[in-house]
Amino acid sequence: MQSIIHKLGFIAVLVTTVLAFEVNANAVKQLDNTISNPTPVTPQDNDNNALTQINEHPVKVTSEQVSEETIAIISNLNQPVQSIDSQGLTDEDDQQVNSLLNQLHETAMSADWDTYFSLYHPNAIFIGTDASERWNMVQFKQYATPTKGWRYDLQARHLVQIGDVIVFDEQLFSPAYGISRGTGALISTENGWKIAQYHLSFPIPNAKAKRITSIIMQ
Repeated sequence: MQSIIHKLGFIAVLVTTVLAFEVNANAVKQLDNTISNPTPVTPQDNDNNALTQINEHPVKVTSEQVSEETIAIISNLNQPVQSIDSQGLTDEDDQQVNSLLNQLHETAMSADWDTYFSLYHPNAIFIGTDASERWNMVQFKQYATPTKGWRYDLQARHLVQIGDVIVFDEQLFSPAYGISRGTGALISTENGWKIAQYHLSFPIPNAKAKRITSIIMQ
């Protein structure tokens, strides 16, 4: 009887061992199949990944290529226009002179040369940014009329009346050149105030003056 029990126990152990071996063998076989035949990645997934990398790269490069000059221009364009102040002018003269100078910039931008030059006195002088540019009205018209105009946006203006003369200075912003300055004088005539002189210039920061003037001297 005991012999039969021992035999049955031996058979049970043997069956358990065989079943365990088959389970392990199947697991190893599945693992081998997975390694040998990985799940394929569709071309669409690859294309999407590639497009993501391609799209990311130019954006990064473009952002790195934005120059300090461009940033400065964008910053200045977003600055609000500063107050216009005047000293010694009547309200009527203040309104007339500001309107005249505003019209000067508007007509220059639209290349309305007839209106533009009507704002000057016939004997007026225009001084440009180049050292050679000191023009009477005949010379200035010869320079200006073939062009499509220029743009200088007002940022600040100061007016001071001294006797029959009004002197002014205004800070301007040019999309092409950045911060600029216009100074000049107006005289009273039978036809109202007229520009006797206008001088356009580019202010140079003191910290950069030596470097910029050394380039000019070359």
